[in-house]
Amino acid sequence: MINVQSNCGLEFRKFNRFYTDILGFLNEHIYDSPFSLTETRILFEIYNTNNCTAKNIQERLDLDGGYVSRIIKKFEKEKLIYKQKCKDDGRNHLLYVTSYGELIYKELEKKANQQVEYILGSLDHDQQQKLVASMNTIQEILSTSFKEKGEEAVSVRSYYTSDDINNMIEQQWLFYNQVHKWDNSFLSYLQETFNADIERIWIAEINREFAGCIGLVNDGNKVGQLRWFLVNPSFHKKGIGSQLINSLVQYCKELDYERLFLWTVSDMVTARLLYEKFGFEIKEVQEKKSLWGATLIEERWDLELREK
Repeated sequence: MINVQSNCGLEFRKFNRFYTDILGFLNEHIYDSPFSLTETRILFEIYNTNNCTAKNIQERLDLDGGYVSRIIKKFEKEKLIYKQKCKDDGRNHLLYVTSYGELIYKELEKKANQQVEYILGSLDHDQQQKLVASMNTIQEILSTSFKEKGEEAVSVRSYYTSDDINNMIEQQWLFYNQVHKWDNSFLSYLQETFNADIERIWIAEINREFAGCIGLVNDGNKVGQLRWFLVNPSFHKKGIGSQLINSLVQYCKELDYERLFLWTVSDMVTARLLYEKFGFEIKEVQEKKSLWGATLIEERWDLELREK
């Protein structure tokens, strides 16, 4: 089974490279424009979607919000689109194509049609029908597969942007302020922690919504500090915490880290259970003290990664 899956994966990637090469060849000869494929698709969405907003585009195309925002600003600067405040929600803006933008869009659409004609023009009727049938088969199989996996599949990525950092700070502040009633001094402390030597951050998402995070700070001498571990309360009991900790631990093992440590407080019952599950042990317990507007007991937990 492993070999079959491996071969399928290789063939899948081989087809992707082939199709990318075909698109690149066509772009070079016909679809010549100053817009990237993503920019063209975003212009398409604005032109063809009623009451279109940046969030609509972000969710429909599964794109990073900051990336979408930069493209929209570019379109505004080039006078391709304009914004209007949404009457129902003044925080959102509806996006519309200008007359100049419509002219550009129709030219791009014309070139896109030429792409299709260029491909089909070299095929006879039977080949065209076989090609379309094969495309339908691919679409049907993949669509069914993703539907069967359910809409709440957890994805964990190990890259981050400045927007992710800001969101992590916001999510942690909301959780500890609302659930544990920690005061503004914690927010100041939290912001300062991101000045550390960040090795890597993992972000968990469900349907593009923040589900959790964890970070690794390089403490030197093959020692790492686990930081910023949080699971969105809306997604508890989905195994997200275990996925995040496992991702970090496996990464450290692959890079030959010798030890991991973290600081937490005795109130974090759920997190402490997960730390125990992965083999962390309490190595230090501090005296009870006033911290962030609460009375807390800090604990240091360590995980030895060297094989004994």
